[in-house]
Amino acid sequence: MKKSHMVQSPNDQRLYQPLTLDNGLRVLLVQQQDAEKSAAAMAVNVGHFDDPADREGLAHFLEHLVFLGSEKFPQSGEYQQFIANNGGSHNAWTGTEHSCFYFDISHEAFTAALERFADMLGAPRFSAEAVDKERHAIEAEFSMKLKDDGRRIYQAHKESINPEHPFAKFSVGNLSTLDDRPGQSAQQAVRDFYQQQYSASRMTLTLVSNAPLEVQVQWAQQYFSALPASLPPKAALVPPLYLDEHLGIQLNIQPHKPTQRFVASFALPDIQPWYRYKLVSFLAHLLGDEGPGSLLSHLKGRGLVNSLSAGGGIDGSNYKDFTLAFELTPQGMLAQDEILLASFSYLAMLKQQPFPADIFAERQKLVRWSFLYQEQKTPLQLASDLAVNLQHYPVEDYVFGDYRMETPEPALYQHLLSFFHERNLRLMLIAPDVKVDRQARWYHTPYSQLAITSDLLHGLQQAKPLPDCHLPKANPYLADEPQLLPTTAGKPLPQLYYQADGIKLWFKPDADFRTPKGHIFVELTLPNTITGIAELALCKLWLELFLDDINEQFYAATTAGLNYNLHVQQHGLTLHCSGLTGNQVALLFDILQQMPNRQFSQSRFDELKRQLVRHWQNQARNKPITQLFSKLSALLQPLNPESETLATVLADCSFDDFQRFYAAMFQKVHVEALMIGHWQEQDVVRLQQQIAKWLGTVPERCQRLPRYSHNTEGLGPIWLQLPMAQDDEALVIYLPAQNRSALEMALFMLANHLISPEYFHELRTEQQLGYLVGTGYVPMNLRPGMAFYIQSPRADARTLYQATLTFYQRFLSELPELSADEFQALKQSLASQIRERDNSLSNRAKRMWLAIGQGDYQCCLSDQIQQELNKLSLADFTCFCQSLLAPDYDAIFLATSEAPEHSHMRTLDAAAAIELLKTLTLAE
Repeated sequence: MKKSHMVQSPNDQRLYQPLTLDNGLRVLLVQQQDAEKSAAAMAVNVGHFDDPADREGLAHFLEHLVFLGSEKFPQSGEYQQFIANNGGSHNAWTGTEHSCFYFDISHEAFTAALERFADMLGAPRFSAEAVDKERHAIEAEFSMKLKDDGRRIYQAHKESINPEHPFAKFSVGNLSTLDDRPGQSAQQAVRDFYQQQYSASRMTLTLVSNAPLEVQVQWAQQYFSALPASLPPKAALVPPLYLDEHLGIQLNIQPHKPTQRFVASFALPDIQPWYRYKLVSFLAHLLGDEGPGSLLSHLKGRGLVNSLSAGGGIDGSNYKDFTLAFELTPQGMLAQDEILLASFSYLAMLKQQPFPADIFAERQKLVRWSFLYQEQKTPLQLASDLAVNLQHYPVEDYVFGDYRMETPEPALYQHLLSFFHERNLRLMLIAPDVKVDRQARWYHTPYSQLAITSDLLHGLQQAKPLPDCHLPKANPYLADEPQLLPTTAGKPLPQLYYQADGIKLWFKPDADFRTPKGHIFVELTLPNTITGIAELALCKLWLELFLDDINEQFYAATTAGLNYNLHVQQHGLTLHCSGLTGNQVALLFDILQQMPNRQFSQSRFDELKRQLVRHWQNQARNKPITQLFSKLSALLQPLNPESETLATVLADCSFDDFQRFYAAMFQKVHVEALMIGHWQEQDVVRLQQQIAKWLGTVPERCQRLPRYSHNTEGLGPIWLQLPMAQDDEALVIYLPAQNRSALEMALFMLANHLISPEYFHELRTEQQLGYLVGTGYVPMNLRPGMAFYIQSPRADARTLYQATLTFYQRFLSELPELSADEFQALKQSLASQIRERDNSLSNRAKRMWLAIGQGDYQCCLSDQIQQELNKLSLADFTCFCQSLLAPDYDAIFLATSEAPEHSHMRTLDAAAAIELLKTLTLAE
């Protein structure tokens, strides 16, 4: 079958076929010959905007319930278990005007999964039992987010708009909105909502598989023709988001986590008709520029802001908020009018100048390259993205719509700018000390609302361009038209290209993905950064100062298809450059040269130190599960102290302390690097020369340091009680392996594979103990391990422990009942996940860099795990699972409250646990 008339990239070898079924369902079928899984996604033009006024959260509630039994498959949890047993995954989301359901699975099980998927969307049961239980899951989700600043701020925003606009509705729902009422039970409410809103005419389906398109047409007709077809397409959204009284106002909001943000937003109409031009994102590029002459450069130079982002804000089918969001310094908190006036001055400059066609052409070139040389998505990502695209684009742009960027008429550009005036403005100040006089509903957000003064509005109207601000110059990092390597140029594995005193360089040319991109990883071992906690904290502060200091200099690179990322690793720093290969080596060398030679000011030291200390202190306000996993990481990794400890130590460090640290930071260095991607021999030669040149400026070269870790062997089960200032209780049970063998990895992976869906279903869906429930394969210090985790708004840690223990004992009792065929199928399901090929150069680069760091130079660990998995018998696996329950197993229980009575479990506080673990430290 020939390719469809849809616009697609020459690098995209898939076949596409759009069709519309008799019931009105729009479908896009995708044949991908090399897909390792099949996937499906259904987007529905129904979201929380459609909730009845007295049943807010109903769309979200329905999204949960469709998974809990359908006409042909009535058993709750059967769908999830089937997907998991066949190597798949699934999820869903509910937005303002759309919902989306999606899954992937092995090819062999795809049709059986499609039958279940279609039935759950076309004939959900909404049983009384499921409705009653799932209300508590919604309540738990709502409770968990009560202190989430995103939702708290969102709610204050909702209360300051046109109340007739559906954005004003409460989107999540809770027990009070989903209760049983005289004349209408919650079960009847959700059934009515489904019948009133769900119809094939509002749905769009995407299938991705290696099966021929002709076969996929039959699947679509067989499984989805029975979807209800009684409703017309939805009517357009009519009420405006803002009336006149909702403009010209400022909201002052107190956040849960201390922050200082100032947001100016401008109300735009529906921007979807302009999608062909990407004008709004182009304007965001101009206003959000971070290079010389930018608005950010001007305001940072004045000491008023730390960062600026442009173009965010809510958007939908008849509205768009375009925001300018500033992170303020303490001086900026006192100068909001100045920040706003500078923003209007920059806008005045844009309005006075003609359409910047040269800058637009640069953006067009980059977008065109992104389309021509796009990296392949997973079938699940592709299905999800395309199902949503079908809701927004005409058929020819199902694939191309996100990349289409035609040159607009200058009049359209000026029309867009005409919305950026003082009468169309709203402000928001988010800070701990703002004056408030009311509390938002649901999330109890303290806030106030006041009118922007007439004097300020008049000043904004009169704003003139600033002399030190100008549009971005021609981008020096924008390379010539990329050229692809021949497909024969690639190598299967990284090769040790160069080794000398203090340096190892690995090289892998890779032409598999037909994209002119590459990655360079440079790991710098810096022994002087890990001599104590103060040095660890100061290294992290140096990173913030360095990235802040070079941002303006290298911002143009990030807008030219190049990316750089610098992060602290166990023994120093890792610099990772990626993107288009042209100019990437030069960028990396420029950044390396800057590292030992920057001059930082006392004022930026003080400000970024303040920010970093606050960030670390704020982590004590994270949800309990997040805090428990952070504590676990700190316990087992000697060079990863807790955030509270780092904050306390850094708060006492002076600028002189920092200067002394920086002077010693690069005195000893070892470099290990990997160049992978669309590179030629001349590129790796140049990289080797540049790194050697840089190392020539370093006083002393050293060796790569061993990895230090706390060994848990002989620890025995311990219970760490970690009280938190949170309403929810939480428990994490970590089961570490005693060695890093491929067999241990296979055992822990298989245990998690089997247990995860059952644990979620039992404790979350059936017992309703919490919303955050699950298990995970958690490798730590290169060793495998598994964790059970659960956060509950209504049960203490003892109850969560007992529920987990009861579940696991039942799991052990049922495990021997698996047939040989069932056990083999489960192993094959896991094996299919382990052997999934790299679907992008980025994934391959990260995998191979990780393998080098672990000493797996043949990148064969996954093969070894599969070999051990294939040999594994049910008897041996059962024996392993039983050993995890042994009274002397070296398990770590991290909990927010007291331990259960248990004769084999020691209760310790965090300090005692760390001291105990220090005696077991290993170097690997």
